[in-house]
Amino acid sequence: MVSIWYNSLNDAIQHLIYSLLVGSAKEDHVNRNRGIVGLMILAVLIILVTVVSVNLFNSWSSRRGHVNQRTPLLGLGYCSTKQITPCILSFNLDSQGNMLINLQTESSSPPNFYLKVRRAEGESLYECQRMKGFSNSVACIGKALPPGEVLQFLMLSTDEDILIAEGNFPIIGLAIATPEIVLTPTPRTPLTPEQIFP
Repeated sequence: MVSIWYNSLNDAIQHLIYSLLVGSAKEDHVNRNRGIVGLMILAVLIILVTVVSVNLFNSWSSRRGHVNQRTPLLGLGYCSTKQITPCILSFNLDSQGNMLINLQTESSSPPNFYLKVRRAEGESLYECQRMKGFSNSVACIGKALPPGEVLQFLMLSTDEDILIAEGNFPIIGLAIATPEIVLTPTPRTPLTPEQIFP
């Protein structure tokens, strides 16, 4: 190893500039080749980064919702003041023992969906119809479900069986239909004033 001592910092800088600018012909050729290889590697890296970036951007933008594309999956749960529809208003049992699931929706048109409820024992389907007299209420009817058990509720489109909304929750309250009691009046003969006032 050759060590060169310079008298001053100025001499060292001058020697460095001279060796960079003048140098030997062999060193210039080697340095030029290294420079060309370095520039080629840099160009390939820039092209590679650009291609990967464009592909990532295209895949990201294609996943975002656009007009006429599917929107993100809605959550399904009990209705509240902050809840976005669709949501579940109540659960009822009708007089035949069928479960009625009352939903609130945004649309007043006939429902184009049905409910599928999954539990440990299997799944049940619930046909849905618009309730008369209520513009945004839908009633879905099917097999009775037990209160307290956490169930998976799936709202599916009737056309293509596409999942619209989904939620997991228990039935926390259940309205039971009371049977109507019809009273028939017993025939009586009208009382006369003499019978009322003796």
